[in-house]
Amino acid sequence: MKKIRSWFKEYRFHFIFWAIYIFYECVVAEMLVTKHGAPLAYITHYSIVIIFFYIHYTIALPGALRDKTNVIWKLPLAYIIEIALFVCIYYIDDVWLTSMNVYLMDGKPNLKLSYWLVHGYRGTYYLIMSSTYYFVENYIAETKKSRELERQRLTEIINRQHVEQELARAQNAFLKAQINPHFLFNTLDFIYHNVMEVSPRASDAIIALSEMMRYAIDADKMGEFIMIGDEIEQVQNLEYLNRLRKNEEFSLRLIYADEIYRINFIPLVLLTLAENIFKHGNLLNGHEATMEIYIKNGLFIIETDNLSISNRHSTSHRTGLLNIEQRLKHAYGDDIYFNYYHDKDNHFRVQIKVPVSQLN
Repeated sequence: MKKIRSWFKEYRFHFIFWAIYIFYECVVAEMLVTKHGAPLAYITHYSIVIIFFYIHYTIALPGALRDKTNVIWKLPLAYIIEIALFVCIYYIDDVWLTSMNVYLMDGKPNLKLSYWLVHGYRGTYYLIMSSTYYFVENYIAETKKSRELERQRLTEIINRQHVEQELARAQNAFLKAQINPHFLFNTLDFIYHNVMEVSPRASDAIIALSEMMRYAIDADKMGEFIMIGDEIEQVQNLEYLNRLRKNEEFSLRLIYADEIYRINFIPLVLLTLAENIFKHGNLLNGHEATMEIYIKNGLFIIETDNLSISNRHSTSHRTGLLNIEQRLKHAYGDDIYFNYYHDKDNHFRVQIKVPVSQLN
């Protein structure tokens, strides 16, 4: 019943049109001829008309227009065949009605020239109605399609302009931040308070990003060394941001003792290692990565281990790692031990060892 109601609702204007049209014709016939045929004659005649109308609209006309190169002869041929079929079917129906003793206004059917002219004219009339409806409907559909494409194009232009404006604002904010970092943090603080109620996760991400950026900017102001505990907190922020960005459960386990929290160390080493893990490591489906920081035998040791998504001969990790190595040697001399490799199980491992005596 729902499908039937939906179908009637979709085509309700067709039903209204045919009801008004049939009523109009019947009234006109009654007024002009002062006599009327049997109800069964009206039913069968208008059934033929309606079927003829929709066959031409849905099948014959689209088929004739489909081949653009032959439309000159196909379209007239289709019209001639349809009109001839219309007259023949109309005649068969009249013969059947006569055999059923149903009264016809036109008298007994006879395939004389007058019959062909009257009903051929009537068939042509309905063909023109059907063709007009087809072209009007297609024109409306094409107009809607053109408007929708134009709307999409304008939307894309507006979005592109919006992105360009936002990029310009971001570039401007970045330049201002280089001059005065407080501008950037004030902006992030403003965004945080505006999205806090709408999206708590987004506000948390802004706070984490703000803390990381403040740490990166302040690292240069704090001298060559920072407390390793401060950078551990930023690694945790980085992991949180990556989980939000990719909507996945990353598994990075940080292992450290409380005693190392206040050790001074060069900044951005742990963050670079963590970034390599998130960028090149496979942390899904239970593949846990570890970053362990501890002191043993007079050495301050940092070790990472993660399953790699690249092969063991890849050089994709090395830019950041070479930078770490250079900075370690600059800060602590040649006494440091720095090594990274892929093992036989395609785990990527990094080992850093610095004599505790070298730490400030």
